Order: sequence, then structure tokens, then C-alpha cells
Amino acid sequence: MDPLLTSLGLPTGVAGWTILQTKTPSDFPALENDPIVQQQIKYFEQNAPKATTAHALLSDPRLQDFVLTAYGLTSENGLTALMEKVLNSDTSKSNSFAAQMVSPEYIQIARAFNYGGTTTPATRATPSSATVDIGNLSTNSNFANFSGTFGGVSVSYVDLTHATTIQDVASTLQTAFRHADGNKSNITVSVTGNYLEFSDALGRGTAANYAFSSNTLNTGSDPVTASAPTNTVAGSQAVPASGGPAVTSSSFIQSVVSKYLEAQLEVVAGNQSNALRQARYAKQQLPTITNWNQVIADKPLANVIQTVLGLPVAFGALDITQQAQVYGQRIKISDFQNPTKLSKLLTRYMAMSNETTQTPAATAATLLDSFGSSKVINLTLPAASATSSISNQSTAALILSTAFSQG
Repeated sequence: MDPLLTSLGLPTGVAGWTILQTKTPSDFPALENDPIVQQQIKYFEQNAPKATTAHALLSDPRLQDFVLTAYGLTSENGLTALMEKVLNSDTSKSNSFAAQMVSPEYIQIARAFNYGGTTTPATRATPSSATVDIGNLSTNSNFANFSGTFGGVSVSYVDLTHATTIQDVASTLQTAFRHADGNKSNITVSVTGNYLEFSDALGRGTAANYAFSSNTLNTGSDPVTASAPTNTVAGSQAVPASGGPAVTSSSFIQSVVSKYLEAQLEVVAGNQSNALRQARYAKQQLPTITNWNQVIADKPLANVIQTVLGLPVAFGALDITQQAQVYGQRIKISDFQNPTKLSKLLTRYMAMSNETTQTPAATAATLLDSFGSSKVINLTLPAASATSSISNQSTAALILSTAFSQG
């Protein structure tokens, strides 16, 4: 469902693009506060977290429309069976249904929602533990201080001069460890007979570098001692669940909302100028492209590239392999990941955009002129080589033939 807002108040052409390319949806309060947009966002935020299967998500027309709009797949609205196969794909497998689709939007939406991904259940922590034997502790025979690490938490020179019973020692050490652990109660020190029992509920590791120092003021004939830690158990930390439907994550829900707002920004921009809409769309999508077939399969992207290269509409009637060869001769796909080069390409697109329909004769003339001139591409992008398998002249001839046969 499109917003009620019909214009962003921008000029068309390069002037409008210069402004729009640096803006985000939040720069247009009228868009974010549009009643239709707000209704759709509120409905999605309330109901998407409950759609824990692809079938549940797609069975709700409003959720389906929202999600497909956000991911640039509005043309698939209503194709529930197809999109359910896409969303249930395990994107870690190269032969999955989504991975075999040409356009990258399919693998992107499948990976994002992760309905078909591997799920690992959460595991609880196994507590860490250690035991220390203390003997002969008395008023005249006690410790001066303690240093050591337990549960990954370290304490140093904890004063024990006033601890004359094992329970006193346990209470003092527990307080020290908990204070060092951010005043949390995960570490406990208890007493069993003459033994101190250390435990960490989070399983962060057992005892290390324990040192009990005797009090130099002791007057007892039998000095107090502490054994090295025994019965040590390292334990293991809890592991949260991973995988599974991403809709249960509030941060993911907000990321989809952001994509939806971006898509609606493109819609409103398109009300003023289709070139502005396509440039904005291309800015989002071209960096994700990995092969020319993905461009060819995406009409808006194909139009942007054809316009930049000075190719006529009839170029799209060529065999896909031939189209890819021509594109590859003139532009490096890696340039789409370069923000400077991408910005220059899209500015050129806006400057060259002509939203009037060309006649076949004009198409042929444009093609011959563009292929006959060395100035077709002036974007620091590679020009076609003289030894390429498909020459400028043969490409021109192929499209001329196509153009006139359609006329």
C-alpha cells in the first residue's frame, strides 16, 4: 500500500539526485509520519513476531505486502507458494531454492528471515566449582589475606585478619568475589566441614592462582594452612539458541521497518521522477550484484546501466549472454562496491536520463552514435577492448535488426 504523501518536494534531474542521494527516510518527517506508513509499520511490529513460520507470514496479506515491499519484491505479491519456497530455503546450501534464483533479493530475504536455516537450541551453563581444605583456623591462627581467580573473576589481598572461623572466611571471600563481579550473585563460597566450596553458576572457569597468606601476628603453636584447590570443575557457559526465525528478534523487526521506509521513499520519489526512483534503488542494490545476469533480470537496474552506457531500450532484446558481454566490456562489477565510482555512475545516469520514448529509428541512431564514439563511457570505467568477442559494430547490427523488426 503506497503512502498518501505524493511528493518529496525535490527538483528533478541531477539537482534532485544531488539532494536525495545523501538523505535517509528520517530526513523526510512527512514520509515517516504518513498515516498509511504508520498503520503498516504498527501492524507489522505487532504481528510479525508471531509469524514463526514462512507460511504464517505469507498467509497474512498485510505482512506479505510489507515484507515484499521492504525487500524490493512487490512483483511477487500474491505468489505465496513461490515465496514460501524462497523463505524456507537453507541459504547455507548453494542448491537451495533461493540460491538458484537469479535476482539477489531472493537470497537476501531468505537469509534475513532464516525460516529455513539451521537451528541450534540453547544450552544451560554447567557450574564451575573448586574445594579448598582449611585446618587449624582459630583466633590465634588465621590468615592475613587471600588472592586468586575464580569464575574468571580476580581478587587481590582480601583482608582475612578478622576471619577466625571457616564461615568468616567463606563470607568474606564471597563478598569480595561478588563485589569484583559487579555486585552480582553468581559466585558463592560455602562451608562443608573444614572445606570451602567455591561455585560459579555461569560456568566461567574454576580456581586459579589461589594464595592464602598466614597472619604474621599468629600466636598459635599450630599454624593455619590451606590446601591447593581440589575437585576443580571448569564448568561451561550457557550458549544461547542460534538460528531459527529472525522475527523473534526486536532488532530484526526494526531492520525490516527501516527497509520498508526506504522502499516507500523510493515510491514517493518516483511520483516526481522515475529516474530519481531508479537511481535511489540502484544505489541500494548495485553493491550487492555479483554477476551481470542479476542486472539483466532486474529491469530498473538494467535500465540504469543501459542508460549510462548509452544503449537503447532494444538492447534488452539481445541474448542474455550477449548483453552480459557488452556490460562486462565497459564496467567492472567491483566498481559497484566503490562508493565514489557508484556515485559518479548514478549522477551520469541522472544526467543522461530521458523519460520520453524513443522511436525505432531514433533508437538505431542513438545506438550507432554511441558505439561509434569513444565518449560513450567516461567514468574511469574500462572501455571495450578491440579484441573482445562481441564487437561494437556487431552489437549495433544485432540491435538495429531487432529494433527495425519490432517497428
